[in-house]
Amino acid sequence: MSQSTVSRRVQLLERRLGVPLFTRSRTGAKLTVAGARFLQNAAFGASHLHQAVKDMQTAHHGDTGEIRIGLMTSLASGFLSDLVGEYHSRFLGVEVKIEESTSEVAAANLLSGRIDVAFLPGEPQLAGCKTVQLWTERLFLALPKRHLLATAESVSWADVRNETFLIPAGIAGAELDQYLLRQLSKSDSEPRISIQGVGRDNLLNMVGEGFGISLILSSTSGGAHKEVVFVPISDGLEDIRFSAVWSAKNHNPALKHFLDLATGKARWKAIVNLTDSAR
Repeated sequence: MSQSTVSRRVQLLERRLGVPLFTRSRTGAKLTVAGARFLQNAAFGASHLHQAVKDMQTAHHGDTGEIRIGLMTSLASGFLSDLVGEYHSRFLGVEVKIEESTSEVAAANLLSGRIDVAFLPGEPQLAGCKTVQLWTERLFLALPKRHLLATAESVSWADVRNETFLIPAGIAGAELDQYLLRQLSKSDSEPRISIQGVGRDNLLNMVGEGFGISLILSSTSGGAHKEVVFVPISDGLEDIRFSAVWSAKNHNPALKHFLDLATGKARWKAIVNLTDSAR
């Protein structure tokens, strides 16, 4: 751009501002006090505008922002724990927010837009949502180490029909309660259920102290509980399938990266399991 063009544009800007930015003489031009302040602020504003554009671009590509996850399973170990940990390490600019709830509450939060994705048992079909099955979990009974069945390779429902079952209040408690009732109602006696207002860790601590036993998923069994053993149930029960469910109208770029990673891990796990079973 020629000097004359620059000069004309500066003069036009001065007329619009109503304030001289330069004092001019035969020897050249010098910034006025107002002109110096204007250029300083303009440079500051340009820098902020550049940063705003950069932030917008990274958010658009899913490198920043947030993702809100609803779940009812434990993050102590297993597929979901690995998935969330790997996603966080890959996308440090994305804030991961996790909300524990029952399946019903997670589904409602998903439909209302409160969360981006929910991990639910089975393959639920919700209106306006997409579903992909990702992993399975086995059911275990948490027993105190001194329990007579603690060294058994597996147990049946008949073996524990007279036990007290500890159930957490809220979170997944209601679902575990219903599952227990379905299974133990097949026997002659009703299950003794003790609902405790604690989380998973303290519930397992109570198991270790002998207050009762508890039904858990394999992801919970990965935690460290010295006085508790986890024994699989042998009644020919199928593993519980878990799926990711999200709104078809959700265009959060961070969600796309998360789902791509989840489905990729699920495919790889399926290949590994198939290879192991063929040996």
